[in-house]
Amino acid sequence: MTNNSIYKYPSLYDDIMWWKKDDIVFWSKIIKKYKIDSVLELCCGTGRIGIPLIDADIDYHGIDISQNFIDHFKQKLKNTDYDTNQLYCGNIIDFDIGSSFDLIFIGFNSFAHILTNKEALDSFLNIRKHMHSKSIFAFDIFVPDPSFLYRKKNDKINIMDFLDSTNNQKLNILESTNFNTETEINHIDWLFTDFKNVEKFKYSFDMRMYFPDTLNRLLIDSKFRINKFYGSYDLTKFNEQSEKQIYLCSK
Repeated sequence: MTNNSIYKYPSLYDDIMWWKKDDIVFWSKIIKKYKIDSVLELCCGTGRIGIPLIDADIDYHGIDISQNFIDHFKQKLKNTDYDTNQLYCGNIIDFDIGSSFDLIFIGFNSFAHILTNKEALDSFLNIRKHMHSKSIFAFDIFVPDPSFLYRKKNDKINIMDFLDSTNNQKLNILESTNFNTETEINHIDWLFTDFKNVEKFKYSFDMRMYFPDTLNRLLIDSKFRINKFYGSYDLTKFNEQSEKQIYLCSK
């Protein structure tokens, strides 16, 4: 059994994320509602959200830190008229495209990979450089759930199963976590097993658990104005029962 990084295996990422589609409708709705022409998606991955936007003739640009993901994204578009030079490998902390966009967004929990307040502030300040006076900056991140954070260290929770497209084999993902209350970083292990419980490989990663008060403070410190704060993709206002934090901000 080997310890893998999912960001080296874009096909595996696509296999795992087969179920996630509801945010595509949400971002399409935001683009239509605010009459958006140009879009920059940060942490764009393999094109799960980007390709439907490209198919809708949106002027789409994407950035991801994984060159493997960007190459995979480009490969999916090889038989289209889309200019794949609009897909870049870079870090949201210090990227520089030299252009501004009507909408800059970070989808489905990707911002949680920014682990410190300094990195978050640097990212927000860098994003501002790519905004014009009417730009919108938006992102979607989960509300940390105590049942997720404070599991027993050795507990393994079966979170999903999926079909591995490389061999047509069904696999399970067993998740264990170790939350550091001082740094608010959750160390997460995913153990992949087959349906006979044979261990195949392991994937470990860290995610920062951003609570609403922290994100509000970081956005204000970055001189962003929070215009909308939703708690779900149906545009319900954030409340104590919300599972998501969806921010729409302006300069």
